[in-house]
Order: sequence, then structure tokens, then C-alpha cells
Amino acid sequence: MTHASSLRRPLRQLMALFMTAALTLSLSVVVTLTSATQASASCVASGFGGTWRSSDDRLSRIDVWPGEDCQLYARAWSTCEHDSTRDCSWGNKQLEATPERNFRICNYTWSNASEVLQLTLKSKTRISVYDLTHYNSGKRVGFRISMYK
Repeated sequence: MTHASSLRRPLRQLMALFMTAALTLSLSVVVTLTSATQASASCVASGFGGTWRSSDDRLSRIDVWPGEDCQLYARAWSTCEHDSTRDCSWGNKQLEATPERNFRICNYTWSNASEVLQLTLKSKTRISVYDLTHYNSGKRVGFRISMYK
């Protein structure tokens, strides 16, 4: 009997080791998934996220969303010249972060100008956008628009 019980002890220790390893592994998976979910939620938590609209044809809409890299991206729209019932996209741009959390910038480069949009978060439902265009001819045009969700 002594011989049989001495064989069971290493088997029990081995089983305990495997159970501990399995529990540790499953716990680390849960912690990793929870951390990834929380990181994703913090990306989405930006007040800039969503669709912003104005009644100004020059800048009728801005869509802002977080990328997989947690950076904010934007797509500006204006009323189409050939069809005033539709909005035409300017293309996707990354919003540059600034020291102020409620302020973001994105740049567009055109064949005849460069354009900078400065977005300032005023509230959960309102942003102010300053649009400054530098034409290759030297002319500068700037205007401010209030946009709403």
C-alpha cells in the first residue's frame, strides 16, 4: 500500500500543476481581452467622434472616427458643384492632436491650394471649424463654421 500511495502523490502534484497552469492561462486571456476592450472603448470615447453637419455649402459635413491605431480620422464634405442635392467627399485625413484636448487639425492639399481645418470641440453636440485656405497665387481665404451632431 505504501508503494501505491507514493505513486499517487507525484500524480496529484502533476495534476495540481497542470490545473494551476490552465487557470493562470485562462485568467491571462480574460485580462488581455478586457484590456483590449477597455483600450478600444477609450479610443471611441473622444468627443470628436461622429457626424457633424452645417448649412454651409463650403463645408457641409465632417465625419470623425477612431482608427484601429486609436488615432482620430476625418472626412470633410462640401456640397457638390454639379449636384447641389449631394455632398462630395474631400477624402480621409488623420486629425493631428494638439496640446489642447478639445482642438484638432487636419490638412488637405489641392492642385491650386493647401487647406487647413481647425476643429474646436465646444460641447457634445457642437464644434467650431475654422477653414483656412492658402492658394498658390498667394491669396488666403478663411472662414468659421459652427457644426452640429
